[in-house]
Amino acid sequence: MKLDLELLSMRFSQAKDEPPVSSDGVNQYLLEKILQPCMNGESILLRDIDYNAFELEDIGPLAEYHDALAQAVYKLEQLTKTVQNLPPQAKKSRTFC
Repeated sequence: MKLDLELLSMRFSQAKDEPPVSSDGVNQYLLEKILQPCMNGESILLRDIDYNAFELEDIGPLAEYHDALAQAVYKLEQLTKTVQNLPPQAKKSRTFC
């Protein structure tokens, strides 16, 4: 398998600077005060949660967002592993003097 690093670099530079998964429909309190701190390894105490800031129905979209984010991470890890496992390839022409 060959990898065109110039094309890969161009595709990365063309990518929009936005989150990999849309957070539309996700309760912002749950996203910012619960999920993101948990994903960063921070502890959240039950007494610190504002239970009036969300409804029971807000848990489903948060779980779906988390699953979609985990899927995006998995795909990126797969790409990284693929690139890491590619053997180096000699260039046919000199690139320096």
